[in-house]
Amino acid sequence: MPTRERPIHRATAWLAWLAALLGVAVQIGMFVLASRAGPPTGVLLACFAAQAVAATLLAFACWRTLPARYRSKGAWCYLWLFVFAVPVGGALVSVGAMVLALALPRRVTAKGIAYIEEPEFATHLIPHVSYGRGARLKAELQNAEAATSLRMTALLAMQSMPAHTISPLLRGMLADPLDDIRLLAYGMLDSQEKRLTQRILAQRPRLSDPLTPRERYEVNKTLAELYGELIYAHLVQGDVYRNAAEQADAYAAAALDIEPADAALWRMRGRLALDRGDLDAADMLLERAIQHGFARDRMLPYLAEAAYLRGDFARVKTLLGQMSPSAVLPVMKPVLDYWRGSLATLRKGVS
Repeated sequence: MPTRERPIHRATAWLAWLAALLGVAVQIGMFVLASRAGPPTGVLLACFAAQAVAATLLAFACWRTLPARYRSKGAWCYLWLFVFAVPVGGALVSVGAMVLALALPRRVTAKGIAYIEEPEFATHLIPHVSYGRGARLKAELQNAEAATSLRMTALLAMQSMPAHTISPLLRGMLADPLDDIRLLAYGMLDSQEKRLTQRILAQRPRLSDPLTPRERYEVNKTLAELYGELIYAHLVQGDVYRNAAEQADAYAAAALDIEPADAALWRMRGRLALDRGDLDAADMLLERAIQHGFARDRMLPYLAEAAYLRGDFARVKTLLGQMSPSAVLPVMKPVLDYWRGSLATLRKGVS
């Protein structure tokens, strides 16, 4: 408390004590007045007046002893009415309540706790929310000793996951000893493949219609992407895979004949050439993708893969050493660390 306010605080405290004593004295005088004989109306009015004065003094004394946060006009009025309505007893109850409040333990102020608004539920994100991702779901599905219902639940939870993530796992489930697991895995793979196949069958007849060059380019690009999705999602194997790769490359080439600046299609053709082992064509196509605006950092891993398949390990180190750290995906970081370490060792040996 500031030094300037201490005398004021002491003065009001002494004033409260004096008001309490005067209030008690007035109430005693009221009782003495009430015990004397006289005109009933005059005695009653005098007692009411004395009680009002005593209530005012006692209410002020009680109000002054309250904590600062409770000293409001409403609190003083409540104390006045209580003391006025219940002579002696009102003051005793008020003082007793304050003594009890002082005896009870004080409430500890919570530290480090802040009020946070409850988040609103975003209903528009429901279709994009998927459940059961991660190693736990995969472990439950591959655990042959787990309950069938638990494994079926884990398999059903995978329906919302990307096809390229779950397709290899679903193919592994085709050899599961349980018929229910095998049938459900086959049905999920088949439905994904049929969904893409139906879209392909809907697009292919459009090529026989009279189309503008731009429309023909769009149809060829869509077909190339759909066949590429069959490959990327691991939905085709063997001869079906080779046919899908040939169709994707042919439609991409047809689209590039109309719009040669589409870097994404050059990249697709480069990856397909890399998959079929045509390394020279892969290098050429990937470089064309870079020339037409595709980010070089995203093409360097594929160029490095082609160099690795040739056995040109020095070129692998050089290409991976050109990658920007900000463009490195987490899955690529261990590979990049290995080859960059090898590159540093090679340069040290040369020097």
